[in-house]
Amino acid sequence: MSENGKIIFVTVGSTGFDQIVNLISSIPCLKLLKSQGFAKLIVQYGKSQNAFNDAIQTRNNQINEIEIIGYDYKPSLSEDMKNADLIISHAGSGSILESLRFHKPLIVVVNENLMDNHQMELAIELQNKGYLVYSSISDLLEVLNSCTYENLIPFPVLDKSLFANVLSEL
Repeated sequence: MSENGKIIFVTVGSTGFDQIVNLISSIPCLKLLKSQGFAKLIVQYGKSQNAFNDAIQTRNNQINEIEIIGYDYKPSLSEDMKNADLIISHAGSGSILESLRFHKPLIVVVNENLMDNHQMELAIELQNKGYLVYSSISDLLEVLNSCTYENLIPFPVLDKSLFANVLSEL
């Protein structure tokens, strides 16, 4: 949490995901986030820079209570994930696992334009285990409003000794 309120971090990965960028920066969503104590929205927008810029220009005249920062890529998202109080991620397995390792509430949204069945399967399986909340774009506002992400089970800590043990047995 920042000194001024909670932080939400959104990552779309290396491709574009205009729908999530548009929704998360919409006036209804920003008002909802503000009502839940969020003061800062950080968006890693990938190839969705035009969608981000358009949404921010539209929003600037209507709601100023949430600081919004965006960027296309960084070598590592770890710092933003670590500082976030809530992470919303595309359904790429790398982003999901990295997010879960920080033990932060995670909402995963499948980009249905790019979707490979394994992304949805992974998201649903991890939701069934209680580690994250899976949402479609059309349900994301409802998921955010319900706050079901607040009661998730922490993802198990990675035991690096397991690999070393397997190697030593060879």
